[in-house]
Formats: sequence, structure tokens, C-alpha cells
Amino acid sequence: MGKVQGEGDYESARHYNDETKKFVDDHTKGGQEIKGSAAEASDKLTPAEREALSHAKSGGQDKRDAKVLSDMEKKHQR
Repeated sequence: MGKVQGEGDYESARHYNDETKKFVDDHTKGGQEIKGSAAEASDKLTPAEREALSHAKSGGQDKRDAKVLSDMEKKHQR
């Protein structure tokens, strides 16, 4: 089974859409609205957000990866 890669793949998009729909359906049962507002949002990170951020790449890693790729392409062109 071939996946379309590049801008994304269909299987991951379908999974995300299914899970998002399930979340909304579960939280709006009985006509309830999902509550929250941008005005009430906080700049402070939740523990889960801090944990996720600790695993994120830094900008330096992206630059390093780009240089490695560029060097490999130059080597391949020789």
C-alpha cells in the first residue's frame, strides 16, 4: 500500500480527522458546547506542554540537519 508523502499522507490525515471528530462528538453530547476562549488563554505552559516542548527540536538542530543534507547532496553531485 503506497502512502502519499510530501505535504502529508492520506492515512495520517484520515486518522487525525477521525480522532478530532470523535473528540468533538464526545464533548458535545446532549447539545453541550465546548467551552473556552482565546481571551481566557494563558501564556503559561501546562505540564503536558512543557513535556512536549522538552522533546522538540531546537533551531540549531534544524540548521545542523540542513547542513548535513546539503553536504550529502554536494558529495553525491561529484
